[in-house]
Amino acid sequence: MGASILQQDHRETHDTLENAEILVGVVGPLALGALVQNDWHQFIGVQPAEGWTNQIHTEPGFAFTYERKWRFEAPLGDGYLGLDAIPEAGATVGNVFTYGEIGGEVRFGHNLKTDYGSSRIRPSLSGTGFFDGAAMTDKFGWYLFAGAQGRAVGHNIFLDGNTFSNSPSVDKRPLVADLFAGTSLFWTRAARLDFTVTQRSKEFYGQQGHSDRFGSIGLTVEF
Repeated sequence: MGASILQQDHRETHDTLENAEILVGVVGPLALGALVQNDWHQFIGVQPAEGWTNQIHTEPGFAFTYERKWRFEAPLGDGYLGLDAIPEAGATVGNVFTYGEIGGEVRFGHNLKTDYGSSRIRPSLSGTGFFDGAAMTDKFGWYLFAGAQGRAVGHNIFLDGNTFSNSPSVDKRPLVADLFAGTSLFWTRAARLDFTVTQRSKEFYGQQGHSDRFGSIGLTVEF
């Protein structure tokens, strides 16, 4: 779970968004990753995942993030469609992750002023939970997006192992990069659907095969 404080400023040439966020939770067996994955494998009729006996030990986790985004928008045609660019920089400190990052994304679509990109799980380029319904020109919005992020990683508990006890670990790479693309659809702030595909560079030395590629789907409904 987590909480964040957001501050948006409007400038003559661009908008800015500052985000201070803290996330707290737990890693290791108590996080129930093995239960969730293998129950899903059973549901879809495939073999259980192997390797869970080598996971890190249970440990409380936290991560504090500060980031700043700049949004530069260019309306197209009659203004229904728009194009924008959103560079960002920030840092995260905690016993789960510690890293500095720079990145950005470009978007094409309708009602771009409502947010600063779709929300994604860290570590990645995050759009935060910011949404400005007053900026919508009608009830429906959408956009296509693509971008990249580079991280200088000081600590990753999933690679370095537990903070206060010995556990499995690997020799992590200090620099990691993500490339991503996807689409977002939203009906005011009442409902939202995000789809993202991410290509991530190798995160540790000796990592076998190609770098990681994964997709994510997010559905948000306001009650």
